[in-house]
Amino acid sequence: MFLLFENSTGYSLIKRNFSKERENYSLEFQSLYQFQTRWEAIRSTKKLIKGKVPKNLTKFLKNNLNSNCLLVVNDDRLKNSLKKKLGENMFKIKKKNKIFRILRKNFSKLFNFEKSNKEKSKILSLTHSVFGEKIKITGSKIDGMVIHAIRLFDEIEKSINNYSMRLREWYGWHFPELTDLISDNILFAKTVSLIETKNRTPFIDLSEFFSPELSDQIKEASQSSIGLEIFPDDLACILSLSGQIIAFFEFRVLLEKYIKNRMYSLAPNLSAIVGEKIGARLIAHCGSLLNLSKYPASTFQILGAEKALFKALKNKNLTPKYGLIYHASLVVQSSNSLKGKLSRITSGKASLSARIDALGENKYGGSIGLKNKKKIEQRLRQLESFLNKKKENQNFLNKVYSN
Repeated sequence: MFLLFENSTGYSLIKRNFSKERENYSLEFQSLYQFQTRWEAIRSTKKLIKGKVPKNLTKFLKNNLNSNCLLVVNDDRLKNSLKKKLGENMFKIKKKNKIFRILRKNFSKLFNFEKSNKEKSKILSLTHSVFGEKIKITGSKIDGMVIHAIRLFDEIEKSINNYSMRLREWYGWHFPELTDLISDNILFAKTVSLIETKNRTPFIDLSEFFSPELSDQIKEASQSSIGLEIFPDDLACILSLSGQIIAFFEFRVLLEKYIKNRMYSLAPNLSAIVGEKIGARLIAHCGSLLNLSKYPASTFQILGAEKALFKALKNKNLTPKYGLIYHASLVVQSSNSLKGKLSRITSGKASLSARIDALGENKYGGSIGLKNKKKIEQRLRQLESFLNKKKENQNFLNKVYSN
């Protein structure tokens, strides 16, 4: 009885010798075939995984076995293909799993084969090349990066707003007039970290952040401020908070650039119509770009307004006209009476663009999305002109009937 043992380096034939009682047996190494090149190893291993017989294996068996031998293999499919290839009369082929389990565990101990670093690297490269092809590189990994980035971006925006509110309240005890003069949160945080206390304000140059008029107003307000005096430990905490807000703002700018670059590589056509951030939010809402591309335009339109939709259906009220797509620049530009129509047109074109980005072999560098955007803008101008004419006619009729 001969055992066919396949590994990453080649094939081995092992003879199984039985004792007279047939209870004990010994294993004897018979012959070995080593793969000559890496490509031969890859081709042979791929065929063996599928249950097919490589040419080098048939030659190896014919050269090393007699016609009346009993050959034992580990795979059922390989057994059947060997019978077809070599003929049932040539070898008696059987399949046994138990022997091969023992053999795989103790192969190096039984035959004094120690794996060198070269052989280990061969095994690693073979496994990578064989099974690396099975792992399809899809856009889901990039989708995941975009999803995490946009969620982090939204969280940072919330954090900046919350921290700025606390800073305004806290610093308002010392310099309350500054909160009314500066409306922008980031400028407020930068001003606080620059001036520190109101007493230092007249001696500091604020022209970097403000116009000369506004900087003069801040300096005048600091001299006649009704705020309380601040303690050093309070000031240290306030300055630390303002520094945190500035750091968050800088990271938000960096994250915004990252989302823009990622979206133009992942979904350029969708980004061209609805913008990078709205596109990323839509992908995050659906889980992936592929899931987003499966939705029809009607569902695309109300993504993000599911609660309002089900509530309206339950109470038999009017259903919402838009969800996340409401924040797209094209919809925001339009007048209130046209927002519903424009969101429907935009969702139709955006759903087509998402399908091109997800399923198309070529994304055309976002050119299809730009063409669709021009069509939407043209349609918006038509609707606005029609609305203006309607208003003019209505005003004319009102004048006629009033007279």
